[in-house]
Amino acid sequence: MMKSLLPIMAAMAMTGCMTAERMPDGTTKIRFSDEAANSLASLIPNGVVPGRAHGVSASGLDLNYTMNPLNNGTYLYLNGQFEYDCAAAMLYSAKSGQPLEVSMSNNCRSSYLMQQEKLRMAGKPYDRGAPAYDPANPPHAYWAKVVARTKAQLAAANQFNVRFAGYPRLGRNGKITIRVQFMGAASGEYASLVTIPERTEVVLDDPQLEVALRNQSKEVNTVITQVISCDAVLDYNKAVDKGPRPAAISPGEYSRYEVRFVVNKMGCKDHQRQFYTVNR
Repeated sequence: MMKSLLPIMAAMAMTGCMTAERMPDGTTKIRFSDEAANSLASLIPNGVVPGRAHGVSASGLDLNYTMNPLNNGTYLYLNGQFEYDCAAAMLYSAKSGQPLEVSMSNNCRSSYLMQQEKLRMAGKPYDRGAPAYDPANPPHAYWAKVVARTKAQLAAANQFNVRFAGYPRLGRNGKITIRVQFMGAASGEYASLVTIPERTEVVLDDPQLEVALRNQSKEVNTVITQVISCDAVLDYNKAVDKGPRPAAISPGEYSRYEVRFVVNKMGCKDHQRQFYTVNR
């Protein structure tokens, strides 16, 4: 069954142009059309890269990941300052008004200062104001300045860019959805970043293709093996404390704190062609 769907999905991804539409209930739908890429050129504002969605954060910070310049395979957020867990914790603290939990703050402080020390030794750009890493004598005052500065920037921002790659999912109801993902995120983090709803629905503009897809997918609920990379603009929704972990959920699967976003717009591309999404 899945093999019979792949040609349809490949054709859809390679010839379709995606547009994001904000719905009355607050969700976002992405539509595919059959316009050729060159016909979209006139729709792209100057300075916008084809296939990508862009927004402006008042803080100057975004949620686009960067690869760690130390080439250790980790991902950094908030303009390359923190790994995902600390970036999410900073965001929750900034938006909820709650202080960073002590152990999380200590872990993030050590991680940040060790990172700056390693960058300095490797001849890479680093925070020149950061003192040398000394676990026996942590620089509490300097770290407090870093936290206060970062939280103030995040508190002022209500829109964030994020870049991710993922596999669309085909449901038994024939609907195709994709989930905004954060590189380096793991289950059971202190705080997590999520979108409401979790998955964004893809709506086909080609009625014949949609009928064919639905007819072939009545018994299917699976991942489509076609990687799509996307840039999205997320609107901040709210920070939520879900309460203590329920006994039925393991510690590694539960994040008590969440920062929730709504997808404002999204631009995606496959391995051959780029598409730009325009707001409706």
